[in-house]
Amino acid sequence: MSHVVHVDSGPIGRTLFSFALPVLLTQLLQELYNVADCAVLGHFGGSNALAASGIAGLLLSVLINFFIGFSSGISVVTAQQFGKGEISQLQKTMTSVFRLTLLAGLLLSVAGAAASEVLLKLLHCPTEVLSPATVYLRICACGALAQLFYNVAVAVLRSLGDSRGPLLCFLVSVLTNLALDALLVIGLRMGVRGAALATLFSQWLLAMLLYLRLRYLGDSCSLRLTGEALPFGELLNILRIGLPAGMQALFMSASSLIIQTFIDRFGSDAIAGMTLYAKLEGCLYLPAFAYGIALTGFVGQNVGAGRPDRVSASVRLSISLCWILIFPLSLAITAAAPLLLRLFTREPGILFHAREAVQFNLPFYVIYGMNQVYLGAIKGFGKTGWPMLCTLLCYAVFRVIWCMLTVPWLQTMRMVYCSYDLSFFLMLAMLLPAYRRILSRIWPLSERGTTDRTKSEKP
Repeated sequence: MSHVVHVDSGPIGRTLFSFALPVLLTQLLQELYNVADCAVLGHFGGSNALAASGIAGLLLSVLINFFIGFSSGISVVTAQQFGKGEISQLQKTMTSVFRLTLLAGLLLSVAGAAASEVLLKLLHCPTEVLSPATVYLRICACGALAQLFYNVAVAVLRSLGDSRGPLLCFLVSVLTNLALDALLVIGLRMGVRGAALATLFSQWLLAMLLYLRLRYLGDSCSLRLTGEALPFGELLNILRIGLPAGMQALFMSASSLIIQTFIDRFGSDAIAGMTLYAKLEGCLYLPAFAYGIALTGFVGQNVGAGRPDRVSASVRLSISLCWILIFPLSLAITAAAPLLLRLFTREPGILFHAREAVQFNLPFYVIYGMNQVYLGAIKGFGKTGWPMLCTLLCYAVFRVIWCMLTVPWLQTMRMVYCSYDLSFFLMLAMLLPAYRRILSRIWPLSERGTTDRTKSEKP
C-alpha cells in the first residue's frame, strides 16, 4: 500500500487543507505534551524545575534546530524530485540524507551529554538552577540522534504528500510521554530527572515508528539505508539547498541563546515566566511554523510539476487564513492568559513576567504567521539563501543589537519583548518583495493569461 500523495492536482483549497491539517494537528499534539509537561513540572517538579527545563530546552533546541531547518531544505529537493517523477533519484537522495543524519545525530548526542554543564555556565545559568538543568540536559542530549532522525523523517514524508503518517506516530509518542510523566514525575516524584527520562523514551519510540513508516512507504519510495547513495558531487548540490535552511534555524537559536543572557539578569522568576509564555506562544507558533513547512512541500511538488499557478493561489489562500485564524486566536489567548497561566503555577513573580510577555507579543503574531507563509513558499521554490539572510538580519542581528542597546539602559524585560515584535515587521518587509520577484521570474505576468489554470481548480 502506498502512503505518498500527489498534491499537484485537484482543488487547491481542499488539497492544501487536507495536506496541511495533519501537519497542524501533529504540532498541536506536540504542544499539548509540552504544556502538560510544563504543568506537571510546575506543580510536582519541585523548586526551580520550570526554569531548569526552560534553559536546558533552549540549549537542546540549538543542538537540533540546525537539522530541523536542514531537513526542511532537503524536503524541497525530495518534493521536486517526486513532483517530476524522478523516483530512482529520490531513493538515492533519501539514502544519502539519512546516513548523514545518523552520523551527525550520534556525534551531537555524545557532545551534548559531555558539555552540558559548561554550556549552561556560558549562559550564566543561575546557581540554584544549574544542577537540575544539567541533569535535564544530559539525559535529553542522549536523544539527539532520535530527534534528528524523526525531524528529517517527518520532513521527507511530508514532501512526498504523507502528512497523516507522522500525525499517527506523534499521537502514540505523546500519549506515551504523558503516561510516563504521570508515573515518573507525579507517582515516583523523580522531578526534572523523571520528565527528562519520559521525553527520552518517547523520542526514541517516535524515531522507530517513523523509520518503519519510511521503510514500508510503498510506491517505490521506501527508505533503504543500505541502498545506492548519491555521488558525492550530487550530494553537495543538495547540501547547498539544505545548509542555508539549517543555518536559518541555527541563527534563530543562537540569537535566542544570546537574548537568554539578558533575561537571566532578571532572575529565575523572569526565566520561568518566559518558559510559561513559550507554552502559550506555542499554540500560535507551532501551527504557523508547521503550516509553513507544509506549504514548502506543497509548493515544491507543484514547482516540480510545472504548476506555478497553483503556488500563487495557495499563498493567497494561506495569507487569508492567517487573518481569519491566527489573529483572532492570538487576541483570545491574550485575553485568557491570566487564567491559563495559573494552570502552571501560582507564583506571583513568575505570573507577572509571563503575563507581560503575552500582552506585548501575542497580539502581533499574525505578522509572524504571514512570514511563515512567505518563508515556506520561497523555500519551496528552492531558494533557501534569502530566507537564511532574512533570519540572520531580523531574528539574530536586529534582536541582539536592540537588547544590547536598550536592556542595560532601561533595565526592563519589556525591551526584550519589543525586539520580537519589531523583528516580525522587519522580516515581512524583506520577504514579501522577494516572493513576488521570484514568482514573476518563474511565471511571467505576460504568460498568466494563457497558463492560469486556477479557474478550473477553485481554492
